Amino acid sequence: MSAQTTQEQRVTARFPRLSGRGLIMGLGVAQLSLIAVAFVSVIAAFTTGRWLVFAAVIVVSLALVPTWFTGRPLVLWIPLLGQWVRRKVTGQTKYRVRPMAPRPAGTLGLPGDAARLRVLVDERTGAGMLHDPSTRTLTAIAKVEPADSFALAEGSSQDVVAGAWGSLLASFCTDSSGGVTRVGAFLRSVSDGGEEVRTWFEEHGSPEVSPAAYEAYADYLSLSRTDSIRHESFVSITLNMKASRVGALIRQAGGGVTGGAEVLRNRMEYLRGQLAAASLSFVSWVSSDDVAVLGRTAYDPDVQPELEAHPGVGRSLAGAGPMALDESFTYLRTESGYQRVLLVVEWPRKETTAGFLQHLVVAQVRHTFALICEPIPMRKAMSQAKRSSTQAETSRIWERKSGAVDTVDRRRERAALAREEEALESGHGALNFAGLVTVSGHTLDELRVATESVRTAASQSGCELRVIGGEQASAFIAGALPFGRGL
Repeated sequence: MSAQTTQEQRVTARFPRLSGRGLIMGLGVAQLSLIAVAFVSVIAAFTTGRWLVFAAVIVVSLALVPTWFTGRPLVLWIPLLGQWVRRKVTGQTKYRVRPMAPRPAGTLGLPGDAARLRVLVDERTGAGMLHDPSTRTLTAIAKVEPADSFALAEGSSQDVVAGAWGSLLASFCTDSSGGVTRVGAFLRSVSDGGEEVRTWFEEHGSPEVSPAAYEAYADYLSLSRTDSIRHESFVSITLNMKASRVGALIRQAGGGVTGGAEVLRNRMEYLRGQLAAASLSFVSWVSSDDVAVLGRTAYDPDVQPELEAHPGVGRSLAGAGPMALDESFTYLRTESGYQRVLLVVEWPRKETTAGFLQHLVVAQVRHTFALICEPIPMRKAMSQAKRSSTQAETSRIWERKSGAVDTVDRRRERAALAREEEALESGHGALNFAGLVTVSGHTLDELRVATESVRTAASQSGCELRVIGGEQASAFIAGALPFGRGL
């Protein structure tokens, strides 16, 4: 009798690399513009005879074309550096609380353009909806908990959960998705100073087994500070009130923000009903008080244990942000230390299964992982896929005529575009998505250690992280706070 083993068949997927084709020979608009400037300079030098002047222009233009720095052409850094210098000179990289200056009711005490966010209380659900008057969006945040341990589940169960989450996102990618413009999933690790351990001991501890051991352990908990870390999960949903199909619904519901809240409430109920299939337990909608706590603890992680020990403190929207903030090119400094935001620039290149991010999301360091998804309507996604396929084929023909070698990256890119078109024809949805990781430390040395720790964890997950330069303040609001902000 022979023993026969069966191997579990898992659903796998591969993330395509970001396209590097450009318009011609892999060059983008900015690089082609520099080549055009160099070409015009050559003609001008022949015409005027001023070779010394135009030679400098030619050398600089051509030097900026192929040079890459942190994954992008150097020429693309010029606008960002210019904006950074302007903000630095005008003092926009520093934020200080003005205690004597009154704030408008319902606004958050956040730095930068996030100060315009308003919190509206929905009487029916108790949710604190975040309204951005400049972009005319409304965001609701759901606090969730995993129904079962995803990491310990069998492979087939993980595939089912991942499929349900994918179906939920795909439901917002239809042409009649109801104006949902952004869905965010946030998992943050927070330090509670041992408060959760002490609470459990007070509820379940008993001196009946050993009075001496009970007394010794109670004394230990009262005199020590156990720095334990737990995870909190949130899912945010953002409604674009400017969407064409949403305007009529908002007017029917009363118009303005009130009508928008009514429309968003319907989307919230749909989201809540679909969470169970994704193995997530709905806890509650984040209230206005919870919004203030989220903002406060994001900028000042050390205050988390104190706020949990005193539930009636720290619920003011005006105090939701930091007391002071200094933005550097690659990190932020607040009253409790230093913060840094990193972007996932490479996802797994090989076939991977659901749960590949396990090493990153449970890294043993205080951090926040955010996955921001922007659904693309079906017609627009189909149009983009066909246009990308046409550009890839045109680029292949051009390269073949010029004698360039058809590389493996180019072949894989064309295959990925073909799979994307086939998936869209089969009814799947398309998303623009980004992964952000926020780490913190009390000193710059601790911040460097935390950065390397999450980079190592990302490598184990098959991902690559890079520090966001020049945009740390806006990236922090998008990656550390579930407030419906995009990149």
